Parts: sequence; C-alpha cells; structure tokens
Amino acid sequence: MSATVHHGQIRSIPLAKPVLTSAASMQPLPQSWRMFFKQYRLNPVAKLLLLTASLQLAMAPAQAIPEADALKKLAVVPVFVLTDSKGVPLPMAKDKTLVLPLYLERTKAEAELAILQKANPSLLAKLVAIPLNDMTAKVKQLQLQLKDKSRTLVAPVISSPADRQQAILMLKQQGLSDKQIQEGLAVPVFFTKPFLSLAGPQPASKATAAAEPKLMFFMSYASLQAAIAKVPPAKRAGLEPQVADLSAVLRQIIQSPQDRYVIFPTADYFLLVQKQRLQNQQRPDPKAQPPPQLLSPSPTPASQAPGPASALPAK
Repeated sequence: MSATVHHGQIRSIPLAKPVLTSAASMQPLPQSWRMFFKQYRLNPVAKLLLLTASLQLAMAPAQAIPEADALKKLAVVPVFVLTDSKGVPLPMAKDKTLVLPLYLERTKAEAELAILQKANPSLLAKLVAIPLNDMTAKVKQLQLQLKDKSRTLVAPVISSPADRQQAILMLKQQGLSDKQIQEGLAVPVFFTKPFLSLAGPQPASKATAAAEPKLMFFMSYASLQAAIAKVPPAKRAGLEPQVADLSAVLRQIIQSPQDRYVIFPTADYFLLVQKQRLQNQQRPDPKAQPPPQLLSPSPTPASQAPGPASALPAK
C-alpha cells in the first residue's frame, strides 16, 4: 500500500460549535484536573465537547454512510482510561459532575495514574486501553447505570498539550478568535490541503477495479508531519497543514458522497497491536489467551494502514 497527494476538490472543514452530550465509583478531583478546568476556563457541563455513543452530530438529511460506520473508523484510536483493579472506570467528582478523562496518550494517562495513586495509596488503580468507538458506547452505559440521577457523567477526550497548542496556533493564523477556538476546538484532528491519500490493496485480477484511495486524517500533528516527510520535496511544498475538531471531521465523513476517508492509526495503536502480537506468539493456544485490553479494531480501511515507518511516496 502507498500514499499519494490527492488533488480533488475537497471543501475545507470548519471548526464545529461544541455539542453538549452527557457522557461514571467516585474519586476526589486531583489537583491536575483543577488546573485543567482553570487553564481552559471551561464549565465541563456547558462547554466541553464530550464524545458519547451518539456524539449528537449535526448531520445532513442524506448520509453517505451510517453514523455507526463512521464511528467504527475510530477503532484505530485507543484511549486510556483509569479504572479500578476490576476494570471499572474511575471518574473524578467535581460538584454534580463526574469527569471520566479519555486520554489519547499513554504517557499522559500514566502521569495522571501516578497522581491518583499518590493521593489514594490504598486504591488499586490501573490503565485500560479501549478503542474510542467502543468507549463511546461504554460511556453511554455508564450514564444509564448512575444511581444518583442528579449527577452528570462527562467524558472529555484529552489530546496532548502540544497538539492543542499547535492547533490553536494554526487556527489563529487562519483568523479565528480566542473565543471561537475555545468554543469550537475540543479534540484537534490534522490533515493536509490537498489531502494525503492512502491507496487500497491491489486487485487480485485485472478484471477487478482498484479500490479508491482513502483521504487521511491524523490524530496528532507529529503523525501528520511524519507522513508529509515521506512525500518527495516537489510535492511536499504544496501541502498545507490544516486542523479541525473531531466532531466536524466525523460530520464530514458522514456527509461525504462516498466513503472516502480514514483516520490514520495513532502511535499507541501500533504499539498495542505489536504487544498483542507478541502475546499471541507466546500463547499459541487461543483458549489460553486472556482477553486483550485493546479490543480488536473494526474492519475499516484504516485498520490496514501502513506503520509509521512505511514509505508514503507521492505519485
């Protein structure tokens, strides 16, 4: 498989206005999370874009693909969740709100786990990696299981600070105000204009038409830059990095006339898959294998994407 530069006419993807959704054993809010709310000056109930089972996307009447199929493209985006020893998520309590952070980066999640364990030495907590599409459904289940109906469970997806700062810089260069960015940007997703495209597998016979190339979105700026670096300089100069909120990207996927987009797997996805393969080699008997923490990705084109070190030559 290879990637090329796609020069088709694709309209720009604007920031989406945040959509309020309610996304559940309760722990005191750590100091790091108090700083989070202070830093972004957000009321978690009113302004955070929260990904839950429906995501409550503002969809056009005609859809290219069902919403559920669009969410399956997030199977290559694992999020790291703090849980107890039995795997039950551990949300943080803030007033009437329960906050369950979904970390895109393992390192950030590990740092928060260390803070939680230091504040609660007797707590047997751990990290669990779950594909984002599956986690949205789990959040909805947790919401329904809340015994105290006066509380609201929210599950913000936490990107790396570096990606957020890069996204803010790019959006300000496009003329967006601080208010527009604060209200419209929750989970930055990066791409290029024109799009980088991923070619599908070659057909088994000449009589079979080749699969249409898929246009790529990236969950981190570093992954985008790594892909751009593989493009020959002559075409690389014409690539303009862009950013949009994840909700706007999903809406674009749903409204597109054809199923033409994929989300490039995150770096942690590749590491988890590699770890799972090593575990499978060490346990040749499938019956002896424990359930993996990373659930099997849905059968989407993104699951066949090349690894970070694969060449991305342009035509």
